[in-house]
Amino acid sequence: MTTQPFQVDAAAEGAGYRITVTRGDENRDYGLPDNEHPSFQLFYAELARDFGTLVPETQAGPVNDAQAPEPDWRPLILENLSPRITAGYGDPAVLKTDEGYWLVATSNDALDAFPILHSHDLKAWEHKGFVFAEGETPDWTAHGRMVGDFWAPEMAKVGDEYWLCYTARQRTNALAIGLAKAPHPTGPWRDLGQPLILRDAVNTTGLADDPGMPLLSGGVIDSHFFIDADGTSYLFWKRDTNGVWPRPLAALLRRRPELIEQMFATEPERATAAFCAAIQPWANGRRPMERFFLMQPLISAVLANWHGVREVLATCDDAESILDAMSTPIHAQRLSDDGAQLVGEERVVLVNDMDWEGHLIEGPWVTRQDGRYYLFYAGNDFGTPAYGIGVAVADHPFGPYVKQGEPLLKSTRSWWGPGHASVAPGVDEQPQLFFHAYFPGTGGYNAFRALLTTGLSFNDGVVQVKDLPVDQ
Repeated sequence: MTTQPFQVDAAAEGAGYRITVTRGDENRDYGLPDNEHPSFQLFYAELARDFGTLVPETQAGPVNDAQAPEPDWRPLILENLSPRITAGYGDPAVLKTDEGYWLVATSNDALDAFPILHSHDLKAWEHKGFVFAEGETPDWTAHGRMVGDFWAPEMAKVGDEYWLCYTARQRTNALAIGLAKAPHPTGPWRDLGQPLILRDAVNTTGLADDPGMPLLSGGVIDSHFFIDADGTSYLFWKRDTNGVWPRPLAALLRRRPELIEQMFATEPERATAAFCAAIQPWANGRRPMERFFLMQPLISAVLANWHGVREVLATCDDAESILDAMSTPIHAQRLSDDGAQLVGEERVVLVNDMDWEGHLIEGPWVTRQDGRYYLFYAGNDFGTPAYGIGVAVADHPFGPYVKQGEPLLKSTRSWWGPGHASVAPGVDEQPQLFFHAYFPGTGGYNAFRALLTTGLSFNDGVVQVKDLPVDQ
């Protein structure tokens, strides 16, 4: 039996869209007031009510034990500290200096890129401006609401300078990694003038019979500086292909709808896959983040059937590129003394090969503790309660890394989607983990992400979360 197909007709209407969905004798019209993530999530909730597709995970909540004790995660910033900060403190990178603590964070498509905050005690935080205020973004980047994306900045002190690595969307829409320098954390920041890492992953395998489909293209994101005890500098980053495979998979399911029954176990998952197959041609023409909004239900359905989907794809002659894009390895390479280029051999140091990680790992951060190297990373879908933080250990920055079997941090009743951590000494000089998380019932692009922290202990290759002092 082949899953009943959908027909979808979508068109712009004012600032948003009018989407007409038909399946069999059922027909519904949906109005989206804008093209932001919450409007799509509300649309999918209505679609689930009317057509039995999957309920958005931001409404379904985490699958963790509801009776489990709440961990000691200390909230640090619970609101936007400037009206020019639009989405909180995602992907937070904390640096401790003689002047106190500096924080930089993701700004997405806000007009001002990368908020800078300062604290003396990790309790009171003051907004100090932006790395690239409106009108100051590097020429090679795309910028503006619903045009640019500025993600995952990180600051390091190198000699007498401060360096900042970051992700930005180029004018071609591919993501690249940039580097900027300043005499002080507050700037002025001077970009290299071109991307430090610029790599498009292009693969046309299996797409010749779908001429409306753009080439598979990705980029690189989530750069991280690591400076070893001997002064050697390394740069870590992620191959960003997790946003690449959903539309080609949807196109494959549209061409071969019989695969839906083979890949997906439940009727809501099958209905979701059929809907995404129908809307995929329209999704091709949308901006990059909007394509993600439109394919996110398919991602959820795939993650619920992760092994089965990949087993079926492995039997398809035209799915090799889709399977390849479902891997998002973490790369590492030496960084030149001036930070202007990568030197030496590029290494793959980590891949997503555990069930909880799903289709991606990202957000690497390496810390050296007692002579060993601990790589913290995030896994799964950033906008859902499935997102979490893992850790692996090695005897060299290039690995080989051995992962702890379960995520170190995962969603709780109070906080959803903990992710993209950094490590810095607390006021007592003991290591702390700094990370973002959503308020329960929220999640997604431009949803507010709070800054939280917790204590860490390192013991013979094992990392554990520990409670912070009460007065800290």
